[in-house]
Amino acid sequence: MKGDLLSQVHIHKIAFPPIDSPVVITEGEWLKSLNRYPFEVQSLPSASFNLIQQVGRLIRSHGCWGEVVIYDKRLLTKNYGKRLLDALPVFPIEQPEVPEGIVKKKEKTKSPRRRRR
Repeated sequence: MKGDLLSQVHIHKIAFPPIDSPVVITEGEWLKSLNRYPFEVQSLPSASFNLIQQVGRLIRSHGCWGEVVIYDKRLLTKNYGKRLLDALPVFPIEQPEVPEGIVKKKEKTKSPRRRRR
């Protein structure tokens, strides 16, 4: 879409290939037999390609402008996040501050066990 028709793309989750796909499983086993890490060779490049395509829906040429919002926190919390971001076209990346009180860390609590009688 050209012009002002599209000004934002929201990406909720990075699309990795399904790990239960027979093709992915078979190719992964083959890669393991070659002492290769399937995630690095298979899943990550696929996810990177998908992300580039999604961003490309907004940025089609030098005259295009807009905002890409990615909600997937794995870009910031996983080691591969920087590699995915580095594969994108060059544009400013901002990480807004999260208002205090919105995000809370989950505390691990043990639920009381009931005794069987």
